[in-house]
Amino acid sequence: MSVDLILTGKYGVLNSQKLLNSTANNINNVNTDGYVRKQTITYTSCVDWGVGETNTRRIYDQYVQRQMFQDAGAKGYYTAYKEGMNTADKVLSDENMSLANAATSFFDELSTAANLPTSAANRNAAKAKLQTLIERYQNASESMMDSLNDCNSKIADDVSDINSLTRSICNINSEIRSLALTDHATNNEIYMQMLDERDRLIGELSDKVSINVKMQSDNCIAVYMDNGMLLANGDVFAKLEDTPNNYDVTKSDIYLTYDSIIDSGKDKSHVKLDPDSIGGSLGGYMNATREIRNTMRELGKTAVALADALNVQNKAGFTLEDVAGQNLINVKGTFGTASNDGEAVYCTFNEGQGANVQAYSFEVNFRDGDFHLYRIDGADKRVEITADANVQTALNNAINNGSKDLRLDDYGITLQFNKKIDDLKASKGEFYVQPTFMVAQGLESNVTKPEDFAFASAVRTRTASDNYGNATVSLSRCSNTGANYGVSVGADGKPVFNTGAPSKVVVTADGDYSVYDKDNNLIGKAPASCKGVNIFANAYTLDATGAMTTTKIKDPGYDINVTGTVKDNDTFYVEINSGGQADNSNGTALIQIRSKQITRTTGSEKTTTFNEGYANMLAGLGSEISSATANEAAAQAKLEQTTKLYQSDSGVNLDEEASNLLMYQQTYTSCAKIIEASQTVFNALISAF
Repeated sequence: MSVDLILTGKYGVLNSQKLLNSTANNINNVNTDGYVRKQTITYTSCVDWGVGETNTRRIYDQYVQRQMFQDAGAKGYYTAYKEGMNTADKVLSDENMSLANAATSFFDELSTAANLPTSAANRNAAKAKLQTLIERYQNASESMMDSLNDCNSKIADDVSDINSLTRSICNINSEIRSLALTDHATNNEIYMQMLDERDRLIGELSDKVSINVKMQSDNCIAVYMDNGMLLANGDVFAKLEDTPNNYDVTKSDIYLTYDSIIDSGKDKSHVKLDPDSIGGSLGGYMNATREIRNTMRELGKTAVALADALNVQNKAGFTLEDVAGQNLINVKGTFGTASNDGEAVYCTFNEGQGANVQAYSFEVNFRDGDFHLYRIDGADKRVEITADANVQTALNNAINNGSKDLRLDDYGITLQFNKKIDDLKASKGEFYVQPTFMVAQGLESNVTKPEDFAFASAVRTRTASDNYGNATVSLSRCSNTGANYGVSVGADGKPVFNTGAPSKVVVTADGDYSVYDKDNNLIGKAPASCKGVNIFANAYTLDATGAMTTTKIKDPGYDINVTGTVKDNDTFYVEINSGGQADNSNGTALIQIRSKQITRTTGSEKTTTFNEGYANMLAGLGSEISSATANEAAAQAKLEQTTKLYQSDSGVNLDEEASNLLMYQQTYTSCAKIIEASQTVFNALISAF
């Protein structure tokens, strides 16, 4: 009888000790990262003195855990995406750094100067405001480049962390598999610690990249990306490579390869990952860099559009020194990249086509021995435009003329190669250029002295003194000069009429407006129905009979309005504006640029004012950040909810464990008392003999 009591007490004490160990372990690890609560289960047995086998297990919900991993990836993505774009947004939207405010200040000061065109003080103030506007562009572009470099550094850090985690997960998978083959593995404390550590590593990985996990028959967990690419199992692990793009060093390309922990043999796989399929903080930072690069291209687009509009208009006028105006802002071209040594491409912006410039990148390739041109948008989507009429015209002109230049008027740029097109076809190379990406950093003011503002127009108007009607003539615009227009700049810097330039208008008996050139040749006629508004724009060439055709006369770069009552043979003149320093008509045209449609919406035929274009750019970036912020908050709430649900099972509850501890202590004491009682009985039996 006493022997039965001793055995019963012995097994009871041993069982209580295991229960106490589990509870003590839970309490000790209440603050341990990645620890999963343990529970020891005792099975009854009529053979082993009332106590059967014990099984210590980890308490968690694997389905909730998997959801928690996915939620962590979503949270990591939106946090990184928002963080990556925040700096760029703050730079552009900050009131003290606002380009829109700087442009408004410049135009306001320009208006003041134009109202007193001979005032050097007002011109100097406009010169200073122009310099401020250019510096704002430079600072904005430089700040966004810093933000881009910072994101690329974080991408490199994430890649390094992911590689370390995938290798560690693979190693611990292998160790778990080996230990699981031994007897009583599930009751092995080291084994369960390894399971905890594996879950912790996978949890860290889930923040860096979106993952899915799958339990395998050998107790290993296979970790996959959302796109199905394996990251780690018990044999191999993925290694990510952060490689600068061949054509854009500010862009990171992520490649995936595999290594094995068994034979250290490299798999032949070398897959380029799509940033949209990565997820987690790595995917967030990569997509943030894409948005920043696109914003920089949009910023450059507005810079080119504004500079071109100002330059063209200033060159259409004459300065306080009575010479032709020059560019107000110098816009530098951009070198592209080439795949073949000895080949190069340089992109310049076509004068007068700033409103055609869009925030595209361009790829030219001759890989199959023929010419192909692609445009690439902000989402990195490639669209071939080789067959477009404008591109085919440019290509034919280049080939037929043996030229190295490809003028793309629809996009406001010219691609200048260092070899002829036919030679490039033979070499089968590739070229990549981002016309507007870095252009804002290279802007320079070309105004060296206050007299450089060309407030006077190249031409002026005069009403004949012997007209019968009371109508007067005025200049409606003077926007362009040069060989292709009515007025050129002579060697002395003075304006001169080109051959065929319209310089006189005579009213006919039926109210039409006959247009004559500087040599008094009749070159066209505007119908009376135009009512004297923009006569040259409404004038048509004449056939042999003197009747109007359907072809308009060539745009001279200037136009006139006739206002009032006209009579037969009334005459109006356009003259070179010699000595017109006090004239401010071109200055007025410069000021009006602020309200003109000069900025092209990328991917659309729509053009907007400078301020609207800038606002649209800010709205696009702000919309992305606002969306990311809202999604981050939702992902954070979802992750917190899932984590609480997971921890409701796996987390240690100190109140519960304290209660268990008291219960197991009492059980232990009671079992010890059984042994003590059996000892008393045994001693009593011995004493009876």
